[in-house]
Amino acid sequence: MSAVAPIVVLLLLVAAVVAVLMVGVATGRIGDGIGLPARPHRARRAKRSRDLR
Repeated sequence: MSAVAPIVVLLLLVAAVVAVLMVGVATGRIGDGIGLPARPHRARRAKRSRDLR
């Protein structure tokens, strides 16, 4: 059972490195970052219609 502890520590270190890399990519520090697609702009509707008085 003594071999379990180093494996758990290794897995935690790998998970921490992967998390840091993912945050770096998401914020744009590594590579180009995550580009969101442009959302189409919809015309704003009036809150109250003039026909409904």
